[in-house]
Amino acid sequence: MQRRLALERSAPLWLSMRFFASAPLFALLAGALLLWQGPPLLASRWSPAALAATHLFTLGVLTMVMSGALLQLLPVVAGVDIPRVGLAAPAIHALLSAGTLLLAGAFCWPRPLLFQLALAPLALALAWLLGACALGLWRARADPAAAARAGAAQPMLDGVRIALGALGVTAALGAGMAAALAWALPLPLARLADLHALWGLAGWIGVLVIAIAHQVIPMFQVTPLYPAGLTRALNRAVLGLTLAASAAQLAGHWSAAPLHALLLGAFGVFAVATLDLLRRRKRPADATTLFWRLAMASLLACAALCLAPPPAGASALLPGLLFLLGFAYSAVLGMLYKIVPFLLWQHWQENADDKPVPGIRHIITEEAARGQFRGHLAALALLAGAALWPTPLARAAAVAMLASTLHLAWILWRALRLRATH
Repeated sequence: MQRRLALERSAPLWLSMRFFASAPLFALLAGALLLWQGPPLLASRWSPAALAATHLFTLGVLTMVMSGALLQLLPVVAGVDIPRVGLAAPAIHALLSAGTLLLAGAFCWPRPLLFQLALAPLALALAWLLGACALGLWRARADPAAAARAGAAQPMLDGVRIALGALGVTAALGAGMAAALAWALPLPLARLADLHALWGLAGWIGVLVIAIAHQVIPMFQVTPLYPAGLTRALNRAVLGLTLAASAAQLAGHWSAAPLHALLLGAFGVFAVATLDLLRRRKRPADATTLFWRLAMASLLACAALCLAPPPAGASALLPGLLFLLGFAYSAVLGMLYKIVPFLLWQHWQENADDKPVPGIRHIITEEAARGQFRGHLAALALLAGAALWPTPLARAAAVAMLASTLHLAWILWRALRLRATH
């Protein structure tokens, strides 16, 4: 783990901040869609509204924040310079935003033209992100100084490479399905959708969270380091198991289920290791600690639900909700409440002109972050309940999700406005 950051290599503030500030808007759209549609959205993972809400969240929230985090972390942690980042960041952000909105619209109002319109900006945004990161990683390997700096961050970089490769597979599968819906191509959509979800959840989101946690948990939570070799072993295990499970699914082989179980076991090991580090942290728990604990508890609950025989009345949507909103979104919120105030404080220090600079804890207060955690926890609990009892709880869960997200948006807006007005 790289404890010393090369802050002088940090990307300009607004290049990454635009990704972080946009994410709540897509979460609000997903919540509004649930409020509008109500129980039918939770009837099936294949319902048009469920597909729209899922992609608003996976692309507009998770991929949006992770893209901004990569553009910010790779230079300062590993000395990886993103080529022409001043052009790449706003272009990727605009294309990803437009493509996500168009894709959600295409699911809600199925029209071939909407899928055609969504395909171009999404494909270009993800290809640009992948190409820029891949070129930066390749140049860093060829530069002895950058390679030496990257040595301490190697476990994180290995995970980033795997996650980017998984994103490429996820994007290719998604583009194939969008093309099939746009031009009526005879493709096996159900099988491709399962592979698309496997690579997107396990390979892209799961591995990237493991890789970034390797860096930010010891640094921001002041914990011991992850056990030597654990992060690299987990990342490679997830990659190998995802490849094997994909081959088994395509062949219709019985071994797909045991391979999925092993994959869940790998994520369970990560969750237990992270909870143990958080237990041994050297400072009192703060709001971000609570988000990370919730993320790991949700990951373990998701694994348990998938591995145990489903109880009567269990919803097939519940494990997915726990993974996306309980695990991935909680981890993202835990990162945002550290990264955003740190970046604003750093930018403030560099442009202070001898004026006093407020402390990081004053940019986003602990009280505000804890309040939003409580709202997020309530929304997650209601969403989990709505997956089991959609009729009485779906719209209550939507209201709770909207309230929690509006609170997040207000906290980020206040922090950005504080910096802009001083």
